[in-house]
Amino acid sequence: MSIIKAGDCVGILYFTTMGAPATVHDGVLVSPKSLNSQTYNGPVTILHYNINRKSGHLFRQLITVTPIEIRKTPFKTSDQKGRCSSSPSSPAIKAGSCVAVKFRVPRSSTFPAGREVKNGRLLCPIKDGNKPPKEVWIYHWLVRNPNSDSPSLKLELKKYTGVTYVEKARVSPLPTAKLNLNGLS
Repeated sequence: MSIIKAGDCVGILYFTTMGAPATVHDGVLVSPKSLNSQTYNGPVTILHYNINRKSGHLFRQLITVTPIEIRKTPFKTSDQKGRCSSSPSSPAIKAGSCVAVKFRVPRSSTFPAGREVKNGRLLCPIKDGNKPPKEVWIYHWLVRNPNSDSPSLKLELKKYTGVTYVEKARVSPLPTAKLNLNGLS
């Protein structure tokens, strides 16, 4: 049994529309207050950070979906070996925190500001999110078999470079942007 509580880092797998490939978002569980990931089949709301592709500014949004699968994002201290170069004595963002990582990407019609964001669980502590290290490692979820009848979540531990900002995900105060992506129920 896997109990997930509000405030936990999670990945949610869902269909946006019938016939579309499955998609995943990472974030912080907002509601319900607690659920059993193996038996729960109702809607969930997560706090997710997105980016304005034109300006490069982050914004917080609540996403409500009825997931195919929801999983708590794990954290393993053994993964820090060889990846974490420093361990600040009083980090602004502790290892294991849910975060949004903003990083540089090539400017394009899709990303005119040259910035993108990924949500996940931080592997190495960060002294200052405004002055992040050259590389930032996070755990986040991907979709295995997105076009199949039985897609599933798979965990990835990924290094991001060109990071310009890291923000710890905070549920309070709640954001005002709401996005309801309920697809198939």
